[in-house]
Amino acid sequence: MKFEYVLAIPIDDESVWRILEDIPRVALLMPGVDSVEASGENTYKGNLRIGIGPMSFNLAGAIGITIDRSLGKWTLKAQAEDPKIGGGVLSTIQTTVSQEDSTSTRLTVQADIQFSGRVGQLGQAIVRKRADSMVQEFTENLKRTLLQP
Repeated sequence: MKFEYVLAIPIDDESVWRILEDIPRVALLMPGVDSVEASGENTYKGNLRIGIGPMSFNLAGAIGITIDRSLGKWTLKAQAEDPKIGGGVLSTIQTTVSQEDSTSTRLTVQADIQFSGRVGQLGQAIVRKRADSMVQEFTENLKRTLLQP
């Protein structure tokens, strides 16, 4: 499932990069993330608790981050599983940061989220709605964090 959001934020791009480079802080902007810990260079481990329809999942897994300021790219790749239910999620979230003018930054957030096992067997409409709401909430949390004084 693919999603795209575009945000125009009245803040300079340097402030945006400071948040995006603080991985534990930015990861906690995703709804349901319980914890994120460094596990190596540009790699992290974390836990995500989510509910989809009548089911709840406790996903644990690995997160890889790639940052290329020269291209304005910030990419998160995550793979997580819930061994109790035999399902998981594979996601890639790519954010492109571009300075619109001296006081405004444009963020284009593209997400590709794939569910497997019992999670993937839930109705596509239910999974799409939940994934979309999570990505949308993440982008709103990011925007709110960036606009805090």
